[in-house]
Amino acid sequence: MQGNTDEVREHAFLLALGVFAVSFGGVILLGLLYDFSTLNLSGLLFLIAFLCCVLITKNVYDVALTANLDEQSARPLVADANQSMYLQLYQKSPIPYFVIDEFGMVTSANTAAARLLGIQQKRMVGVRIFDMLDTASDQHKDTLITKFSNGIGVSDELVRLKRADHKEVWGLLSLFQFINASQQKQGLLTLVDITKQKKAEDAKSEFVSLASHQLRTPIAGMKWSAELLEMDSPETLTPRQHKYMDRLLESIARMSVLVDDFLRVSRFELGNFKADYQTVNLPQLIADVMGELAEKVKYKNLQLHTDYDPEIINIVSDPNLLRMIVTNLCSNAVKYSPDGGKVQVVYKQENGLLKLEVADSGMGIPAQDQDQIFSKLFRASNAARDVPDGTGLGLYIVREAVSVLRGKISFTSTEGSGAVFTVQIPLEAVE
Repeated sequence: MQGNTDEVREHAFLLALGVFAVSFGGVILLGLLYDFSTLNLSGLLFLIAFLCCVLITKNVYDVALTANLDEQSARPLVADANQSMYLQLYQKSPIPYFVIDEFGMVTSANTAAARLLGIQQKRMVGVRIFDMLDTASDQHKDTLITKFSNGIGVSDELVRLKRADHKEVWGLLSLFQFINASQQKQGLLTLVDITKQKKAEDAKSEFVSLASHQLRTPIAGMKWSAELLEMDSPETLTPRQHKYMDRLLESIARMSVLVDDFLRVSRFELGNFKADYQTVNLPQLIADVMGELAEKVKYKNLQLHTDYDPEIINIVSDPNLLRMIVTNLCSNAVKYSPDGGKVQVVYKQENGLLKLEVADSGMGIPAQDQDQIFSKLFRASNAARDVPDGTGLGLYIVREAVSVLRGKISFTSTEGSGAVFTVQIPLEAVE
């Protein structure tokens, strides 16, 4: 503060000195241009002019000094008011806030943060925040730490919080790095409590899983009874009764697929679907899937084209997840292709990954629906209109299965010109 005052005084003095030089220079100029020797009072007038210059200079100095000092004295008041306001917002916010150093140690935490972790606020300082997080895996936590160290922001990461009382608490973590006034790296971390929402979602998924399990037994019983009835008395059934039996078996098959899909979705959402890596004969797996679809392919008179990399026979992957991917993509291609259309299945090795492409010549995906095509229970508008038989779970299951296998899925499509779905997954097991 003293340094700022000295600077203001120096500025005012220089300004006043400048005014004096200009004004007195004017007096000198006046003395050179006009001859005051004939006047007895010329010396007196010169002295008076000099004194006026001094007074003017003094006045300018006082005005400049007073204005600048008033401005300097007002600044701390404004800064103190703003700082007080932000501190109150920080402390009283219902959202938990943590300020951490570059090593993840808490340097400050507000009241909501201490309440969320069940620790007294004064004891939060010095706690390593990453030790209080229970992530899906150690790799997930390492990724969060690496991103923070490299200055990469993190937004809405689902984490479970470790509390001394072992209470189950879930939060959405956001974290970004900043530089404080001392030029030190720090981080601002927020945790939004979503425990109630998470428990509700888990309860819903558990209910769907339980219901799906319970439904599989009666569905299997209905299918077995209908098949036995059809086998035991084929001669006594009339053509109309045979037609009804076919419809019954078809409905049971659709119900079985639907229940299986709901069961898979619930397992994905509960997070208990882990990859079971085995050696998989890829051409045989695709042949088995296409064999299941052979009747539909024949019925619609579809052209089936395959192009396989001969060097890829066996890969290490989860056969169940891989079958889900191939089955859903191929069945969709067959389902949405018109009579006489074309379905193409291609796979090859690219950048050390298995690249699988399934293309069809069907109705395509409208541009306005493409952002949501992998969403649960979502169907494209033209598909829902022209092919009402569908659940909107197939592509969601494909995306989740690809994610478990540490791969990625993409597609290209134009409405009315078919679609091409591309899956890339590792050829070997991924830890």
